[in-house]
Amino acid sequence: MMKSGLGIRPELFGPIERITPELGFFEAHSENYFGESIARAKLLALREDYPISLHGVGLSLGRADNLNQQHLADLKKLVDEVDPMIVSEHLAWSAYSHTHLPDLLPLPLTGQALDIICQHVDEMQTMLGRQVLIENPSNYLLFEQLQIPEPEFLNALAQRTGCGLLLDVNNVHVSAMNINRDGRAYIDAINTSAIGQYHLAGYTEVDREHNGVSERVLIDTHNQTVYEPVWQLFEHTLGRHGARPTLFEWDSDFPELEVLVAECEKADELLERFPDAVKKGDSSIASTVDWPQALEISQEQFLDSVISLSSQLDTARAEHKHRVWIYQNNIFGAVQDYMSEVYPASKGVVGEDFFKQMVHVFLQKSAPEHGNIHLYGDRFVHLCETLEGLDGLPYLADLMTYEWALHSSYFAKASDVLDPASFPQEDLLSADVGFNDSVHLVSSEFPVFEIQRQSVPTYQGEVAIDLGQSQDNILVFKRNHLVVNEVVGASQMEFLKEIGKKGNLLQAIEQVQGSISADTLSATLSLVFEARLLKLV
Repeated sequence: MMKSGLGIRPELFGPIERITPELGFFEAHSENYFGESIARAKLLALREDYPISLHGVGLSLGRADNLNQQHLADLKKLVDEVDPMIVSEHLAWSAYSHTHLPDLLPLPLTGQALDIICQHVDEMQTMLGRQVLIENPSNYLLFEQLQIPEPEFLNALAQRTGCGLLLDVNNVHVSAMNINRDGRAYIDAINTSAIGQYHLAGYTEVDREHNGVSERVLIDTHNQTVYEPVWQLFEHTLGRHGARPTLFEWDSDFPELEVLVAECEKADELLERFPDAVKKGDSSIASTVDWPQALEISQEQFLDSVISLSSQLDTARAEHKHRVWIYQNNIFGAVQDYMSEVYPASKGVVGEDFFKQMVHVFLQKSAPEHGNIHLYGDRFVHLCETLEGLDGLPYLADLMTYEWALHSSYFAKASDVLDPASFPQEDLLSADVGFNDSVHLVSSEFPVFEIQRQSVPTYQGEVAIDLGQSQDNILVFKRNHLVVNEVVGASQMEFLKEIGKKGNLLQAIEQVQGSISADTLSATLSLVFEARLLKLV
């Protein structure tokens, strides 16, 4: 019997290790496992016991310009390591030019858009050396100009590129309710032979007033159990197209693992009633629909409307122009959550409301540029220099620098470190070396180590920080996928900074001789070697 799978998130690794549920597979968001992190190591370990599928959310296949080659390379490396059963992405875009927003933005389904996304899917499949599946989006609005019907667009994409389709049944229902579309007719119009996977999830109903009229919109939040209309639509889908690998998604506000497994078991009951064999469907060829406005211009205007918090999207249909608020809420909320994870102590120091304002200003001034959100936020510290109301927090910039060091070290590459034991000892001091990418040196006039430790939400002791304490010098690095932060002496930091200037150890020793003791020099070298902080340059 075909068994359904569950979306894996870092929060679920622990419960899964304890319970080892009987599931068909797990699906991971690809971008969460870029970089050499403990989460990636756990995903690879999980791969030993369960099949894994990889689901991308940041490649931005519908962007009007070129795909990000580094993103493709990172995805290729992950795919090669995991060897997933399925690789998938979305019929959407997130980026154009140097702006990349953490949401799946709607694509005008025109002839130009079809040509572009076919080109990008071909590029993705060629890079990965395998077929990928493309998922239908959740729709909250339609564009003003005539578009190719979405099922027809997807069928043509599959036929022209050889990709498969990931049919998200929840997205079909959400879109049907939001834009007054027939969900069953949509399902029936999809080419059966192109479908490679199904998704199920929960949505959130939001009621808002627009022009004096109450409006209900379904938001694809992935933090609820599956609603009955979606179960009914899934049953219709199975009757029309047959069984496929089916995934239940839950992305935030996690309940007990048993709740998630129970949803998968409901899907299993339906899957058992329908055969795996598929009915052959007729291929639907998308007719060309020209849009007077170039896709490049449309995407520039969309990004501007979202980031500027415009009250309407001019390119949308009149009845949908105001629904730009959905994308604004999604994006600002996602960035707010992410920055809270990167800078938890900084948030604790300034307070939740002020931190939210800081993130709001930062996003408008400096939007993300990469599909990998974990690269975003390094310039957040510069905001302290321009915002009013921070005069009483002279240590904030150093605290933010320290927190960014902890974050970036977690995802940094540390696999090419120099092992002193395997290197010719007579050449060790003269070799050209530098610190590996996970190493950060943080110096402050303030005790930022204790400030950070006592300001995070999980701290439960009494807060006792003496700002008059002597300065902190902190060494941050990664060992066995775990980030280590260690307070070192001023003399040690002086020597470490000399090593970090990318010469060789002998030059660094000569530079500090006379200013630090022989014992300190020896202890620091021992630390550098034992922690494997170096790499060859």
